[in-house]
Amino acid sequence: MDKHGYGSNNLRIPPITGLMAFESVARNGSFSKAADELSITQSAVSHRISQLESLVGASLLIRIGHSVSLAPAGKELLPYVREGLGSLRDGLAKISTEGKPSLKLSLAPAVAANWLIQRLSGFHRKHPDINLEINVTSKNINLRSGEADVAIRCGDGRWDGLDAIELIPLREVAVCSPAYQKAHPWLRRLEDMERATLLRHNLASWKNWFAGQGIDMKTQPSGVSFSEVSLLITAAECSQGMALVYDVLVERQLQDGTLVQPVPHSLVSERSYHIVTPTGAPRSPALQAFIDWLLTLKPEPKAR
Repeated sequence: MDKHGYGSNNLRIPPITGLMAFESVARNGSFSKAADELSITQSAVSHRISQLESLVGASLLIRIGHSVSLAPAGKELLPYVREGLGSLRDGLAKISTEGKPSLKLSLAPAVAANWLIQRLSGFHRKHPDINLEINVTSKNINLRSGEADVAIRCGDGRWDGLDAIELIPLREVAVCSPAYQKAHPWLRRLEDMERATLLRHNLASWKNWFAGQGIDMKTQPSGVSFSEVSLLITAAECSQGMALVYDVLVERQLQDGTLVQPVPHSLVSERSYHIVTPTGAPRSPALQAFIDWLLTLKPEPKAR
C-alpha cells in the first residue's frame, strides 16, 4: 500500500457517473427526475446504479413501483458520496481557470442587463482573483446538479431544495417614453391610463395593478404581450405603449429620461429578487464573497 492508501486490498472506487446517479436518485426520490437532472435517459440512470451496486456488493435503493427509497447500505453510503462529490467540485473549482476560483451565476436577461451589469465592476475591483461566469437565461436552471453555483431569481422565496435570501424588494410601476406621453396629452391621471396601449408580460398584471389603486379595470389590455421583460422595456422606449415593470429594472431609463412615469402610482409586488443556492451545499470562499458583495447592494427599505 502506498502513502495515499491505494493498494491491492483496497476496494475499487466506482465510476463517478454511478455515484452521481445514486446521489441524484437519493435526493430526488425518483429515477425520472434524476435522468432529467443528469441529462441522460432513465434506463441509463438505472444501468449506472446497477453497476454501482455490483461493485459495492450491496443493494443501495429499494424500488417499489414508481417509489424509491434508500436501502440500509444506501443510507450508510450516501453521506460519504455527497461529501466526496462536494470535495471534488471544490477541488476542481480551486484549480480551474489558471488557478483562479471560478463561480457560475444564473439570472434572467432583464435583471442582468438593467441591474447587475451597471454594478458588476464593483465586484471585480474588490475580488479580481475570482472568475465570474454569467449564464443569462429566462429558465430556472437546476442548481442542485451544478449548472450554476448561485442564481438571482424572482419569486416569493420558496423553491424546493433551495435556500433564498431576499435581495431586492420590488414595486410595479407604469412607464412609457416621453414621445408616447407627448402624443397622448390626455394621459394625466390614473383613470386615463386604461385608455392607453398597455403592453403586457406575465410577471405583472395590469388588472391587479389597477385594483391595487382602487380601480376596477373594465376592459382587457389592448397592447402586445411579451415573453421577455427586456423586450417589454425596449418596446416602451420605442413608444409602442405603456409597460408595467419592476422599478429596479427601469432605474437607469427613468434617470436618463428615456422612460417616464405619467402617473406616480406604484404597487408593492408580492415577488422579490432573491439570491438562491442549493440547500445544504457547502459554500466556497468565492461563492460566499459574491453573496456578501450582492448583499451590500440591497436597497434601504422604502416607505410603503
